[in-house]
Amino acid sequence: MIRALLLDLDDTLLINDWDAFFPPYLEALVRHMAPLMPGTRFMAAFDAGTRAMMRSDGTQGTLDRVFVRVFLEQAGSEPTETLARFSAFYADEFDQLQAYTAQDPAALELVTLAREANLKLAVATQPLFPLEAVMARLRWAGVPHEQVAYEHLAAYDVHTVCKPAVGYFESVLADLGVSPHEALMAGDSASADMPARRLGIKTYYVERGRDGAGQTLTCDARGSLAGLVELLRSGAIHEL
Repeated sequence: MIRALLLDLDDTLLINDWDAFFPPYLEALVRHMAPLMPGTRFMAAFDAGTRAMMRSDGTQGTLDRVFVRVFLEQAGSEPTETLARFSAFYADEFDQLQAYTAQDPAALELVTLAREANLKLAVATQPLFPLEAVMARLRWAGVPHEQVAYEHLAAYDVHTVCKPAVGYFESVLADLGVSPHEALMAGDSASADMPARRLGIKTYYVERGRDGAGQTLTCDARGSLAGLVELLRSGAIHEL
């Protein structure tokens, strides 16, 4: 019996082609941080910090600390002013990037039906963003935290490792208070989301047509996000 859904965010709940979203996101960040450092230095430091988060083995604290330590080492900027400016970007400018995304009507259907079935819900996105950016993208998707009240929101100040590390999925399950066989992970990434099967978590591959590895992956079911809604509505989700 499935008691919880672990839902990826980008290109799962929210239609968001990362190849289209990332360039304007980075450009906006560079422009915002320009008063503190040249764009080339910012991009090098940002890339180094992001790579450090992706490589983290969980022994260096939460991912925000990993990022900040590496970023500041590379950027050589004053910590207090730099971090304040980062926070201001996500509070004041990040929402402008909504134009590069789109809603999938099935997202609201899915979380509404899940709540009616008393399922617990986790936003199991890659934890490379601050909470403000996660909350914003949920609003863009039409499934805001203020309305849905997710039991878990993956952000970089919550997790110590990224997907597909086993520790990532273990921490989400622990937060939800469910066993692996009581959970289903739904996501669009063969490499980041589907490895949840290693723990015994059921998996649903959301087909967006942008993941080349999707042709050969192993999962319990696959299809559109609307297809997952039908699995939940029919009860077939419990038979995977």
